[in-house]
Amino acid sequence: MGAKWSLVRIQSPRPFFFFGFIENLVSNVKILAITPAYNAESTLSELVGGLARSFEYRDILVVDDGSRDKTSEIAKSFGVNLLRLSENSGKGAALRAGFKFAIDHGYDAVLTIDSDLQHPPELTREFIGEMLRSEADIVLGDRMDDIAQMPLQRRFSNKTTSFFVRLWTGEAMRDSQCGFRLIKTSVLERADLRVRRYQTETELLLEAARLGAKFAYVSIPTIYNGQPSGINAIVETLNYIGLMLSHPFRKHSK
Repeated sequence: MGAKWSLVRIQSPRPFFFFGFIENLVSNVKILAITPAYNAESTLSELVGGLARSFEYRDILVVDDGSRDKTSEIAKSFGVNLLRLSENSGKGAALRAGFKFAIDHGYDAVLTIDSDLQHPPELTREFIGEMLRSEADIVLGDRMDDIAQMPLQRRFSNKTTSFFVRLWTGEAMRDSQCGFRLIKTSVLERADLRVRRYQTETELLLEAARLGAKFAYVSIPTIYNGQPSGINAIVETLNYIGLMLSHPFRKHSK
């Protein structure tokens, strides 16, 4: 499914910070790093700086989900791509805007990463390496080997939704809510995404499974750094379950 992937010599003049340093690592394949950001002024500079070790600035997209702080100004100062939503519309809406940008600009894959530094950007190379090795259509971050820092409500929500995702898809997904992912746009072009908030990430997994996508996984650390969360675990769990109960009965046009 999608383009064939192969390693090529890095063409950037930047120095090697580690063996296997990655920028646009695949021949004839373009990867866009997307971060949905809401009031992320305290973490965005560090995140973009980390991503810039693996991506050119022109291949990084910040989607500002109606922030009231200096998120957009910081993105502009780096010269990365910026989409600004006129109001706070939810993480799913920001991701969908980023996916459309990637498709419209001819990218072959997207790396999604949260703006709050819960996902180490230096692990980007692990995701690309796994996609190269396994020829997967989606590579998912998996935090379940390291959940000591995960708040109890988030554990409950994640374990509950992941159970239903495994049941519905037949895939061995342990961490269906992790937003650190590498996704081929051949999947995004065909996925029937309808929701706008956090459930979009689960909806994408259900759609990818429906389309016959191949999944792979990369173990990542669980990081909670004191950043405030807009997630009500109980409400969001119910929303996730509602999505999964209704999804099998959808009529799809794609």
